[in-house]
Amino acid sequence: MFYRVRTRLTDTPGALALLAQQCGDAGVNILALQIYPELGSVTDDLVVETPDSWTASAVVELVSGAGGDEVSVVPCATHDLVDQPTAWLRAAKTVLESPDSLPAELTALLGARVSWSATEQVRAAALTEFAERARSAAGIPPTSAAGSAVVEYSVEDEAVLARIGAHVVGAAKLHAVIDGVIEASLEVAPAWRRLGIGRQLLRQVCGLASGRGASELTMLAPATEEGVVPVLAAAGMRGRIRLTEQGLSVHISLAGVRPIGDLVA
Repeated sequence: MFYRVRTRLTDTPGALALLAQQCGDAGVNILALQIYPELGSVTDDLVVETPDSWTASAVVELVSGAGGDEVSVVPCATHDLVDQPTAWLRAAKTVLESPDSLPAELTALLGARVSWSATEQVRAAALTEFAERARSAAGIPPTSAAGSAVVEYSVEDEAVLARIGAHVVGAAKLHAVIDGVIEASLEVAPAWRRLGIGRQLLRQVCGLASGRGASELTMLAPATEEGVVPVLAAAGMRGRIRLTEQGLSVHISLAGVRPIGDLVA
C-alpha cells in the first residue's frame, strides 16, 4: 500500500532520523520526502510503502509515536512520487496556457486534507499571479458580466459586506473571540464568484479581526469546497487547512495584518 503522509516535527537534531528509524523498524519504506522548514518546526511530506495489511490509522499511529504532530495520511499512487518542484513547474505551464485551470491545479498540488506550509503558500501565490497575468495578456473577459461592475465594501455590525449597486453579493462576518482566536464566516453569491470578491472580503475581514485584537482567524468550509485554497493564496494570507468531521477548518495568522475600522468604498 502507498500512503502520502504530512506531519509537523520539532526543528531539533534527530527528529527526522527518529521517524525514519521507526518506519524502518516497522517495515515501512520511505519512497519520497519533501521538507518545508518553518520557525521552530518543519513540515515533512512523505510517500511511504507499507505492508498490505496496514491501514491509514496504523500509519498515523506510527508517525505520531515518532513525534509527529498534525498527522495527515491519505492513500496515494505512484504518481505522487513526482518531484514536487517539477510538479509546480508543470502546473505553471498549464496555468499560463489556461488560466481557468488554476483552482484544479492548486487543489491537485496542495490537496484539501493537509496543512500547507509557508513555502507552499508562496508557490500558490506565484501560481495565482501567473494565472492573472496570463488572463490579462490574453484579454480573457470575466466569466460574468459582473466583471465590469463596481464593487463597494463596507463594515456593518462586525461584518464586511460587498455590494454591487443595491445588491449584497458577498459577506464576511466575525463571531466570538476566544483566547485571541476569532471565528469568521465568508460567502459569495454563486453568480459573483471567481471575480476577486472573496479575496477582497478575506483581506478586509482579517484587517477587521486584527483591529478587534485577535491574533488568529478561523473559518469552516464544506469538505468539498475547492475555492478555499486559491482564495487564501490570492489574498496573500498565511494559513493552514485541516480536514475535520465538520469540514475544512481554515486557520489564518493575523501577524502583521494591518488593523482596520470602518471601510470606505
